[in-house]
Amino acid sequence: MLRVSWLVFLLLSCSFSWAQQGPNSNFIYFTEGQTPDPWHWVLADPGNWWMPVEDDGGRSANGKVTLTSAKDKDFPGAISLKWKKSDDWGSVTLSGGMLDISKFEQAAELVIAMRVNTKVPATVNVKMACGEDCEAEVNVADNLKNMKRGQWMALPIALDCFSANGVDLSKVNWPFSIGTAGKLELDIVEISLAPMAEGEEGCVPNS
Repeated sequence: MLRVSWLVFLLLSCSFSWAQQGPNSNFIYFTEGQTPDPWHWVLADPGNWWMPVEDDGGRSANGKVTLTSAKDKDFPGAISLKWKKSDDWGSVTLSGGMLDISKFEQAAELVIAMRVNTKVPATVNVKMACGEDCEAEVNVADNLKNMKRGQWMALPIALDCFSANGVDLSKVNWPFSIGTAGKLELDIVEISLAPMAEGEEGCVPNS
């Protein structure tokens, strides 16, 4: 199930206090401007479909997508993702490790704490992958269109939205990827796995 949430974002904000202990990379994939080991950013466009970059940013080979600091005073670790106008597909991915999150299939969701700064194109896909020919994506364009521009909010996507479409949650190696062929600007402050709210159901109702 997809929805836009204020409350989840408020809960996510509490995770910034975890920095003293270090984030658990099984559940937190980006926070406070850092990707905890083993995760790292990868930018992609037709010029090079696999271009790893550091947390401080970079640009895809053909310049379709860039990752920079969002320069936000409240959340200084937030990043800005910008896709320029062109017909090329560009994506930003978190890769580098291997996760078994299968036991959370009906109980957790991928949560992206973010804000949308521009008009949203018709297709913006969030993808999760588990190796070659093992992936699933969800078009979140309508959800992003419903977000107030420039407002920090959270986009939760239930794990079973991915598993129902082919992802093996016992061997996830891309917990998050976002891509579009359109022009788009958005900022992200945290990407994590969080419990589903009580009473919520995912894409596949519990039997």
